[in-house]
Amino acid sequence: MTDTAGGLVAIVSIPHGGAAGNILRTGLVGRLLDAFATARIVIVSPMANDAAFVDEFTHPRITFEDLPPHRPTGLEARLLAFVQAGYLDSGVTESVRIRRAEALEKKTIRWIRAKRLLAGAIAPSLLRKESRYELSDRLVRHAWAERLFETYRPALLVTSSPGLIYAEVPLLRTAARRRVRSMAVDPSWDNFTNKLLPVRRVDRLIVWNDLMKAQAIELHGYQPDQVRVAGTPQWDLYFKPRRSGSREAFFRGVGADPSRKLVTLTTTPHELYSHHGHVLRVLVRAMEEGRWPSPAQILVRLHPRDDLSHYEPFARTPNVILEKPFRASVRAGDGLAVDITEGNQRHLADTLLHSDVVVNVASTIAIESAIFDTPVVNVAFDGDTPLPFARSARRYYRFTHYANITRQGAVRVAETPEDLVSHVGGYLADRSIDSDGRRRVVLEQCQFLDGQSAERAARFVVAELADASGIALDSSSCVASLASSR
Repeated sequence: MTDTAGGLVAIVSIPHGGAAGNILRTGLVGRLLDAFATARIVIVSPMANDAAFVDEFTHPRITFEDLPPHRPTGLEARLLAFVQAGYLDSGVTESVRIRRAEALEKKTIRWIRAKRLLAGAIAPSLLRKESRYELSDRLVRHAWAERLFETYRPALLVTSSPGLIYAEVPLLRTAARRRVRSMAVDPSWDNFTNKLLPVRRVDRLIVWNDLMKAQAIELHGYQPDQVRVAGTPQWDLYFKPRRSGSREAFFRGVGADPSRKLVTLTTTPHELYSHHGHVLRVLVRAMEEGRWPSPAQILVRLHPRDDLSHYEPFARTPNVILEKPFRASVRAGDGLAVDITEGNQRHLADTLLHSDVVVNVASTIAIESAIFDTPVVNVAFDGDTPLPFARSARRYYRFTHYANITRQGAVRVAETPEDLVSHVGGYLADRSIDSDGRRRVVLEQCQFLDGQSAERAARFVVAELADASGIALDSSSCVASLASSR
């Protein structure tokens, strides 16, 4: 296929290193460049200020622009508060009901019911799922985004979320104002049910599975033909045959003992769960007291948004390994300051493959572990003192998206420290326990197990850019063959 419109431009938003790993390093931009002979790609990212990132993706037809941080203020903030109050007060999912309780408990959002009633009286469009953001899109402008669109005249905007990352909102709003086609290609599995804000409407969504497609339609007003199901591009490497190093080589690489079982604790951001130190003390005590059927060691893999300083007391504990295996990068608008490279993803794959048990708090890692049939124990307790439900880890297991993991019988949920020790020991004795549940989770959440999700997603974007530009696709693009996976 060739591009007959010499000025064909797509803007691709990469708001942080996570999006770089999930979008760029799955091959999307390369597929666009191959599909359109003269197309230009504008990567808009704070990582435009990271020399290593720019060097990695430099190409004659790629331009880099900065993506500044954004926080709603003034009129935009007031309108957003009405949208948020209406959404939270709607109780549309169990997650939203819990989020409302959280907000009231923490006193971070006030007058939720009153704001919803006021919005219904003065601007009811703010409460309707089809039109929540239309008023703010008409009334609010962003000068830098207007200049960007004026300079490049894009045919398509590709973002990593449907408006849930604040830095991308000016781009999405400007695209809506200028009637530029928009597409979100990396919505996470909890975007449609679990956030403090409803997602924005974009022209096309690419999602992981049919569950997410149904949520986008039912909860956010999308039409079925606006949503494409591609699978999880960032996990393609988990399904592809590859030359994995031996268990012994992996253990040597992280400084572990190959003669011991490996219990891996994967953390979450401190603001979401601040008790990993307590969890680690429980695990260390069980390990040292020989309470498990085999000698073990503990690998603590930090979340990209977690800080090593929280685990300093364990730095010299025997058979405890701490790692935060990411490349440092510029700080993005949402605070993330690491880049998720292809090497990071391979290392995570090896970690999950060679771990005997993975411990975490209601994490996506549960799905990734299930791909490798590695058992998972979820932590549902807090520190030494239990917290009220609205601030407790217990609430995470009632979230709509995570209930799809627990209902399959894929994980064991530890409601007490004693449960944690017992469940880890049970899996160490027999890792086949709950294997059927893990398989059900993989089939439901990943949907495609062929390692071709990135190619599907890229073809959907190619088709959207061609359609937005009035360019006919030839048969070699094979887009027609994707109709059955929508």
